[in-house]
Amino acid sequence: MPSRLRTVVTRGLASYLYPGLIILGSLVFGILVGFFLAFIRSSGELTLIPSAASIVYDLKGREVGRFFALENREPIPLSQIPQVVRDAVIAVEDARFYTHRGVDLRAIVRAAWADIRGGGLIEGGSTITQQLARNALLTQRKLISRKIREAFYAMAIERKYSKDQILEFYLNQVYFGHGAYGIQCAAKTFFGKEAKDLDLAEAALLAAILKSPKYYDPYLYPEAARRRRAVVLQQMVKYGYITQAQAKAAASEPLGVVPLKPRERRAAYFLEYIERQLASKFRRLELDTGGFRIYTTLDNDIQAAAEAMVAQMRPGRPDAKGIVQPQVALVALDPTTGYIKAMVGGRDFGNTQLNRADRAYRQPASTIKPFVYTAAIDSRTFTPASVLVDEPVSFKNNDGTSYNPRNYDGKYRGAITLQEAIEQSVNVIAVKLVDRLGPARVANYAKKMGLSSLVFTGRQNDLNLASLALGGLTRGVTPLELAAAYTPLANRGIKVEPLAILKVTDRQGNVLFEQRPRRRVVLDEATAYVMTNMLRRVVTHGTGRQAYLDEFHPVAGKTGTATRNVNAWFVGYTPNLLAAVWIGNDRQDQPLPFGSGEAARLWAVFMRQAVRHLPVASFVPPAGVTPEIAICKESGELFGPNCPAADQDFAVFLAGTEPRVFCHLHSSPVKPEGEGHELSSTTGGSPAVETETVTVRVCKESGLLANAFCPEEGIEEKAFRRGEEPTQYCNLHGPWSQR
Repeated sequence: MPSRLRTVVTRGLASYLYPGLIILGSLVFGILVGFFLAFIRSSGELTLIPSAASIVYDLKGREVGRFFALENREPIPLSQIPQVVRDAVIAVEDARFYTHRGVDLRAIVRAAWADIRGGGLIEGGSTITQQLARNALLTQRKLISRKIREAFYAMAIERKYSKDQILEFYLNQVYFGHGAYGIQCAAKTFFGKEAKDLDLAEAALLAAILKSPKYYDPYLYPEAARRRRAVVLQQMVKYGYITQAQAKAAASEPLGVVPLKPRERRAAYFLEYIERQLASKFRRLELDTGGFRIYTTLDNDIQAAAEAMVAQMRPGRPDAKGIVQPQVALVALDPTTGYIKAMVGGRDFGNTQLNRADRAYRQPASTIKPFVYTAAIDSRTFTPASVLVDEPVSFKNNDGTSYNPRNYDGKYRGAITLQEAIEQSVNVIAVKLVDRLGPARVANYAKKMGLSSLVFTGRQNDLNLASLALGGLTRGVTPLELAAAYTPLANRGIKVEPLAILKVTDRQGNVLFEQRPRRRVVLDEATAYVMTNMLRRVVTHGTGRQAYLDEFHPVAGKTGTATRNVNAWFVGYTPNLLAAVWIGNDRQDQPLPFGSGEAARLWAVFMRQAVRHLPVASFVPPAGVTPEIAICKESGELFGPNCPAADQDFAVFLAGTEPRVFCHLHSSPVKPEGEGHELSSTTGGSPAVETETVTVRVCKESGLLANAFCPEEGIEEKAFRRGEEPTQYCNLHGPWSQR
């Protein structure tokens, strides 16, 4: 093309192109200005509150665990962040932070030149405010459009918030690696301390990590982290925050990071339990990001004892689903408040998340018997010394079939007191009691004491002898439900509902949700004490011997082994801690290689550790009960001077129901032959008529046979014609007179 023609064409195109470019540039500029003005106008709507993990605390204010979606963050105010941390971050990330208005043009030009020389997006040049905008409001992708929006957001943020507020938001927002978001979590993760306790070297290292948590990871790349820390320290010198001597000293220090801890699953089943409870109060997103403070009834020390107990279990084997069997569950309550102090729902939360503590219904077996005996004692028709006959019996069911209860050992003991029957967990006696009291009466006692899963209607229900006496329930019970139902026995007749969450607050401490103990009197205090005394004998003399602790910690409790040995239980309590332990296979058709003795053993393993964190206490007898009285096991009457020592037992009674007659089976008012016989005659000393007399010890005050409690000075020996001597023992002196 000739040069003249080229010139004409070029001028012609320019005459159209330049105006077009000007118009296009004006449009782009107008759009950018519009965006900017829109951001400025909307700056009042910007919210920079970072998401935060909700922290769960135990009863003593110690952290138990956290709920969070992706970012484990614990925001703290700027006042709790040391000045040395702020200086280190500003020196290396944004030296002109306190002078620019969100965007630092000088830094942008420097970064742009670095990108041009490197042939790509190499250096960001973003201010702290821009980084905050990106982390809180935008994506992390390096795009021109994002950089523009980032700048606009930064300017909007600067219009709404002060520099200190922006710095606080930033330090609580940024990621440091290893799951630590924000300066507080970073301080705990890398140094095992609070942010407020960080020193210069530690602050410089955390500031160094910010550039790249991956490449400056002090665990994976310690030398790179050390070099970057030195850069941070020199930047602090450059801008006058520290002296060269301070920088040199800090740079020579070891990195000082603590070993990384695997994320603990402490109290995992308890956390799962309260998470379900909170689901009805808060949305999941609120729980994971709202930074709630959840104050619970758990005691970390007692929970640790529960988890240590699991480690003492016999080895198990995985089933077809890979879940180790047998499984275990434990619930520990404060019987006076209902506070759940510990909870275990299985061997390992990582292996199985089913919380058997409150979601698995199992047959309670003989742990149901205390409800039967409570109904019996409270009726005042029966006492611990009441004698029933342990023998083969048969009962007619409603459908016409026969029910023949048997004892777990296949033996029958004959006449036996109720106290000994519960000690030895005799099934026949429990069934006889239900039969005499009536199933409805026993069921109502169990229900009001806390067995809420009883079934009273339908073709198959729990209003029958076997269910209520031996624990073969229609639905079964959970360890949590069973433990709660024992609280009236441990708590002077007062039932308390299990309680796990005390209150939930927001970040500012405002209470969002709060609960208090719920108590209700369901038993007479004296009845509860008599039952507790009987259950103490289960541990000292009966099937629960393996649950015995020591002479300083009295224990009351009951064992239970389900039919075919598929469930093993022990529910027991001291005056200030109650715990239920269940062991069994998830498939209830597989028997255990052991019985309830193993549950009692594990219970004791747990309690020996748990009671170390509790004051020593005793069961205090209330008004309305007798002191402990010696009785004869064979007769159920007062232990007499001639009763065999092996037959001696001790029991307490509701006042007015105690035995008052000495054992008639072993006591005789007649002295041994030859000691109390005299011959008398009517003539000259020759025995014309023989008259037999007996000499007995008589209480002067009552005129009756002296018993072991009559004062020695009030006893005299008197001779009577045979057949005229008193036959009853003194009713004025005895254990009842000591009340």
